[in-house]
Amino acid sequence: MKHIVLSSAEAKLLREFGKHLLSTQGLAPRTCAARLFYAREFFQWRRKSKPPKLKPKELTPEVLLQYVLQRSAKDSPVRLQAVASALRCLGRFLRFSGRSHHDLSSALPRVASPSRSCLPDYLRPEQLSTLLRSIDATTASGLRNYAMVLCLSRLGLRAAEVAGLNLQQIQWRRGVIVLGAGKGRRERQLPLPKDVGQALAKYLQRRQLRTDSRRVFCAIRTGKELSPPAVGQVARRALSQAGIRLARSGAHALRRTLASHLVQRGVSLKAIADLLGHRCLDTTRIYANLNHSMLREVSRPWPTEETR
Repeated sequence: MKHIVLSSAEAKLLREFGKHLLSTQGLAPRTCAARLFYAREFFQWRRKSKPPKLKPKELTPEVLLQYVLQRSAKDSPVRLQAVASALRCLGRFLRFSGRSHHDLSSALPRVASPSRSCLPDYLRPEQLSTLLRSIDATTASGLRNYAMVLCLSRLGLRAAEVAGLNLQQIQWRRGVIVLGAGKGRRERQLPLPKDVGQALAKYLQRRQLRTDSRRVFCAIRTGKELSPPAVGQVARRALSQAGIRLARSGAHALRRTLASHLVQRGVSLKAIADLLGHRCLDTTRIYANLNHSMLREVSRPWPTEETR
């Protein structure tokens, strides 16, 4: 992120805004950092615009909308979504902290993204089986990649959760994996399926680390801890080698796969949200569109006129 110079008053406001996002709203640190960045860019734009900068209580919905519309000429829909979301949060914070008498968040409507489908991209059961069979589990790297793919597809872990998984989080006797507060700021305990446990055990018995790291997944040659992007790269490479093409490939595709399969089996959205660590059911609700059997049960033929 580029450095943006702010006045002392603006810097103080943003510090308080960041604390609000982290402690009051309970957002993940990465999400807080992104929204702070876009808020800084907005303040920088206000300082350069004419008339001169306005105080927070003097901001109006028209100013926020003008800024987003101006950015729409150069930003992608995904980036524009992030900008609008950050400014909505800023507007709610200004109202919450008494700095504004207006609800500025309502000035910014949701930004549509034509690149995103209303249905999540996921693997069918036969594709997931093909993916797992395609991984060469006879080598140390293959055992590691196989265990990582299982953690993504059978437990629904995020790439960051796989990368940060520690040995002490795996409680073998109890058959559970204990995850700390991650993106959703929620601690959760997941059952350890037999196939996942066996894959982890085989990999851990085979690997040879040159460091004292307690991380489960490390680079085979150097022993360095893997980063979330490295986990995503392993997932993308495995999908490519298996001949599986997805619009949005990577580690999150396997997480979406688990959620989609659970919905199709009739598992409740609340149970899926708890498993995935979603703070809001709206995040999980998109998978309800995939319960085709349920949709068939509630569908009825179009009424036709009877003739005698």
